[in-house]
Amino acid sequence: MGDRGSASHMRKLGITQRATPLAVPWTGDLRVRFTDFLVNEITLDGKVAHLRTIGQGEELEQAQKAETEATPPQPVKEEPAAEQPPLENPDIAPEDSAILAELGGEQFAKDIVLIWKSAHEPDAASKKATAESTDDREKRGKLHQHVRRIFKSTIDTSTGLDGAIVASLASKKGTKRSRNGRKKEDRPPKEYLHFNLHKDNRDTMDAINQLGRLLNVKPQFIGYAGTKDRRASTVQRCSLRHIRPKTLSAVNGRLRGVVTGDYEYRDERIHLGGLMGNQFVITIKNCQLLGDAQSKPLAERLEVLNANCQSAVQNLSKHGWINYFGHQRFGTHAIGTHEIGKFILGEKYEEAVNMLLSYNEEIANKAETGDIPEENSYREEYRRHQACMLFLTGKDPSRAEKTMPRRFGAECSLLRHLNRAGDKSRRDFVGALIHITRGLRTMYLHAYQSHVWNHVASKRWELHGNKVVEGDLILVETPVATAPEQDQDGGDVVNPVEEDSEPRVHARPLTAEEATSGNYTIHDVVLPSPGYDMIYPSNAIGEYYTEFMSAPENGALDPHKMRRIRREFSLPGRYRKFMNKFLNDTASVEIKTYTDDTEQMHPTDLDLLKAAKDEDGEPARKKVKQSEDGDAAKPEDPANGEAETVGKADEVEKKIAAVVKFQLGSSAYATVTLRELMGDPPEVTAEA
Repeated sequence: MGDRGSASHMRKLGITQRATPLAVPWTGDLRVRFTDFLVNEITLDGKVAHLRTIGQGEELEQAQKAETEATPPQPVKEEPAAEQPPLENPDIAPEDSAILAELGGEQFAKDIVLIWKSAHEPDAASKKATAESTDDREKRGKLHQHVRRIFKSTIDTSTGLDGAIVASLASKKGTKRSRNGRKKEDRPPKEYLHFNLHKDNRDTMDAINQLGRLLNVKPQFIGYAGTKDRRASTVQRCSLRHIRPKTLSAVNGRLRGVVTGDYEYRDERIHLGGLMGNQFVITIKNCQLLGDAQSKPLAERLEVLNANCQSAVQNLSKHGWINYFGHQRFGTHAIGTHEIGKFILGEKYEEAVNMLLSYNEEIANKAETGDIPEENSYREEYRRHQACMLFLTGKDPSRAEKTMPRRFGAECSLLRHLNRAGDKSRRDFVGALIHITRGLRTMYLHAYQSHVWNHVASKRWELHGNKVVEGDLILVETPVATAPEQDQDGGDVVNPVEEDSEPRVHARPLTAEEATSGNYTIHDVVLPSPGYDMIYPSNAIGEYYTEFMSAPENGALDPHKMRRIRREFSLPGRYRKFMNKFLNDTASVEIKTYTDDTEQMHPTDLDLLKAAKDEDGEPARKKVKQSEDGDAAKPEDPANGEAETVGKADEVEKKIAAVVKFQLGSSAYATVTLRELMGDPPEVTAEA
């Protein structure tokens, strides 16, 4: 199963131990189709995010609301405004009057109250209250907020060119005029619109960037709890501020591989890390048992594989497995992200830059001569190799910057910075690395930490297995109360929350008496990723951190010295549970037979919506129903999931597939769980 990586590659990443006994290891093909890998986010309230409605429902002919239609050619009639109810409290609190006078001036405070009280007079819309001019943006912002609060959004405010805030009665028709005279809708009833984002064969940032471009908002304004697999069909919850459902729905048809729906107004934004975990439904095709078992008849192989999987799932549910960082943590290119992080932490900045700009000479030369594939993703890969070659060889550094495809963010940032002043800036490697976006830059450093953690975890299992021993670390319940760090100018350093983050906490080692007391299990044990805020196990495992990191091939680093002169490269570290478990007891494996690798063994959310829309009862794929919790019911076909075949079915060789379903916490890796379920592939069949 190439997607899991070869056994030798896993060893390089420190993934060498297994906690699950397996009678017969087996292999299979993961992601034969991207829809074989389904990921649905689990929100903080424990609900699994499923796409139940596309847009506002008009795509499924469920919504006929005129106010939600987003078809420009249709003229829109404005309904007459409803009469506003009489004001219940024509007076405001004295403390609110004082706030208005302090921020906008005494006259402004009087005028705005008069406008509010005369809301039902014929000329009320023409009355205005003007605050005293100020260049203080913070003060103006406070005045905007207090006016909105005090008058419950019945008064609109705008800032003039002179810095003065002008207040007037909000439009009765739900619209107001912008400076260019066009009608502008009032703000939505709540600050944020939450929605489900369904993407196929796209990474999360690609989907976010598409949305941002079409909605004309910066991608960082789109909130999401975590990134999802690229080669998969995934659903996750996102948020956008001050946007209406019809605006978001209108861009659905222009998104590539992305659909939004299930809109809901909420008061809060969705932040990174704001999820409980993910539900996975993974189809593994072409399953084969290793050894002599594979030569058995199909029926016996099905029986052996099913017994094998059921036993393994029960063991995983009861005992858990080593909480390794999966191979995705270390990148998909030949050079792992942890290698780049190693050079940065070792202050070998030139080596780090050269590694980020490494290229394949053969591909680069083909691209330089115009021998480039037509398929876009391959074409961009060729262009990347070409651009790196142009820069590193000095052949044409300026053209390198123009040639580099924009989707390679780190490389673009490096070339832009190194070229900014010609030859004078070509060796500013530190500045170039800092010029990379903080998210990418920290990814390299965290990858190195994860690399160390994996190797230490393997050593811990090798020495002690699931036994709690003296010196093991456990978490202390009281969170660490730390003052915010400050930069050289005295400003607070804002550290981005990792998608697998937990609140900063203390840890302490267990005494010999505590380790043997029976009060602690292996699931209480944590291991630190190396950092300046960490303590290390007070046993042989603590010593192994120093032994491993000090080796030249691992950077010749000291786990007790993780601060750097440049704060951007200093790592506080984080504690991670040594063992992991499923979020609930619903993990399952279903063994099926099929004949066609293009068969969809488990429906995606889009499949379920299309099946529900079909009125003739004959959708393209088998019609399926969705239960209340979003799971797919059994196919109506009596073959119980076997693929339909054309012609003589008996002459087509049947294959075996395993449909695996489980829920994991936000910091867990599905591929690590699958490795426990399947075992390591033999070296001879592993892909490099």
